[in-house]
Amino acid sequence: MQTTCPTPEAPALPTTDAAAFTLTTAEFAARHGIKAQSLRVRLSKTGHYFGVRPLKLANRRVLWPDVIARA
Repeated sequence: MQTTCPTPEAPALPTTDAAAFTLTTAEFAARHGIKAQSLRVRLSKTGHYFGVRPLKLANRRVLWPDVIARA
C-alpha cells in the first residue's frame, strides 16, 4: 500500500502592479538603445535584463516596466 505525502504549498508570488508594465519588448529595447533581439537573448539566458524582469502574460508575450536599467 502506497502512502501519499502531502505536497508542499506553492510559494506566494509577490504582487506586481500590472499598470507599471506598459512597454513591449521593442519599446523597452528602443529606450535602452539596443536591439529587441539582444533583449530577448539576454532574457532567455539570465531571466532578466540587468535586474529588470518583465511581466509574462498568458499569451506568451512579455511587458516591461517603464524604468531605466543600469549596468
